[in-house]
Amino acid sequence: MKRWLEFWLVLVMPKRLRYLISSLVIVAGLILLVSLPYESHLYGLLTGTVLTIFCFWFGLGIVFEKDIYTRIMAIILPVGFFLGFGMFISLLGLNFWAMAIACLVYGVINYALFLVENLFLVALSYKTVPLYRSAYTVGLMILMVVSFLLFDSLYSFRWPYWLNMIGVGIISLAMMGYHYWSVEIEIVENKRRNFLIYTILPSFFVSQMALVFSFWPAGIFKASLYLVLVIYLLCGLIQADLRERLFKKTWVTSLWMSMAIIGGILFISRWGEF
Repeated sequence: MKRWLEFWLVLVMPKRLRYLISSLVIVAGLILLVSLPYESHLYGLLTGTVLTIFCFWFGLGIVFEKDIYTRIMAIILPVGFFLGFGMFISLLGLNFWAMAIACLVYGVINYALFLVENLFLVALSYKTVPLYRSAYTVGLMILMVVSFLLFDSLYSFRWPYWLNMIGVGIISLAMMGYHYWSVEIEIVENKRRNFLIYTILPSFFVSQMALVFSFWPAGIFKASLYLVLVIYLLCGLIQADLRERLFKKTWVTSLWMSMAIIGGILFISRWGEF
């Protein structure tokens, strides 16, 4: 039975058709989620998460293939995107046409995610894939979007500062783990670094920044955006270090960007409006 399914997935149905069908099914799950009563959204999120995992494993043809580590990494962004986007648009209360446009955008980005994950899986076997760097760039952009949606949704619950810290820490751990995996793909086996150092330490730093922004007069949108900027800077430094290109110029550029971000935050903050 297993071999028959693998034959059907790989030979009978083309990859892009699987991506399209899977994306449409995930969009249908999103529509079902936003149509549920507010008190039932938790069940919708859980069901949609399971549906997203299955659709991506089905679309990528790794239901029975690859190790568990690879299969988990391949669905971190899709699951995070479903959760973040689903909660985000549920809070907006969009009308029919706005919801239709949002679902179309969601479906297109999901299809792009299939292409990115497929290139990563191919690169795992061959290392030198011509479009790997393009896939990495697109994946990093989507990672920033997913992080913002999740942070924005988290802050929207108006939880205590310590819950914000824990929630942001968990989200950052998943995002940093995925980023490490996406960079690690092209690294030679004997040059790979410690996974925990490149995921736990940056995630802890981001969680501490979330603690600060819980008391900062930034608002939900700005606080989420600031955290995304922090993640972007950390991802740049981690990528450079893993690829052994963390030169002085890279440090200086990151330092100037950090100072510019801090200056911008201080300049636009208004304590009297908090």
